[in-house]
Amino acid sequence: MINFKTMQEDLQPTMRHAAERLDARGTNGVNATMAMALLVAVAAVLFAWQGEGYHAGFHTLHQVAGGALPDRLWMWITRLGDERLLLVLSLLFARYRPELFWAMIVAALIAILYNRGLKVLVDAMRPPAVLDLEQLNLIGPALRNHSFPSGHTVSVFVFAGVLFAYARGWRARVLLMVGAGLVGLSRVALGVHWPHDVLAGAFGGLFTAALGVWLSYHWRAGLKAKVHLWLLLLPLLGMVLVLLEDGGNPHTPVLTVLVVFAMATQLMLDYRGYRR
Repeated sequence: MINFKTMQEDLQPTMRHAAERLDARGTNGVNATMAMALLVAVAAVLFAWQGEGYHAGFHTLHQVAGGALPDRLWMWITRLGDERLLLVLSLLFARYRPELFWAMIVAALIAILYNRGLKVLVDAMRPPAVLDLEQLNLIGPALRNHSFPSGHTVSVFVFAGVLFAYARGWRARVLLMVGAGLVGLSRVALGVHWPHDVLAGAFGGLFTAALGVWLSYHWRAGLKAKVHLWLLLLPLLGMVLVLLEDGGNPHTPVLTVLVVFAMATQLMLDYRGYRR
């Protein structure tokens, strides 16, 4: 049986070290993440100004991206923007970098308000609802509404944005942005989002990541051992949900099962010492 009292006691040093790391670094990285968000916002404004409205650039990006990589690879890349799968991947940091795990949870909660709120408020039509399907190389389900912003892009930039704030070298930060940008581009390649949706998603993800890192520094409830253990239920719930249904994503069972199996194994290994 799992001994929760022992788990809490043994987690205390980890939580204390996490708090010490936060004290030492302060809010370093927040300004850089916010600056990156503003850079994306400027790019979106310039793109809209030079382009032809909300749908500007779609056909070019859709064709170029679609021809650059196989459809199967775009399906795998876009799945890495699934908020449930990213929640599962947060277990990479839960045990030994709980301050990162906590920042991701806080940022994700803010991002949900940004993403869901704008989707309901704007309710823009997606490419399959506007264009003739013969004009699209549609990969996966023909999603039609709630286009703005791209939820996958918001989610992946929240995940990458928190890591961006904590990263020390510029090379790591560049790789994070390139990787997250590739997931955003996949939404255009699949034919389910306009470029402006992706830019709005990148801005929202980075902005909420910066807020999440800042708030998690000042509000450290997630660095209490008992709270930390309860928070582990979230990625566990994510495992169940991501295995049960695709959530409008292209069907990628191999990737999903591999990620869930790997993270479930890591969870058991990270917390294996807490049994009678």
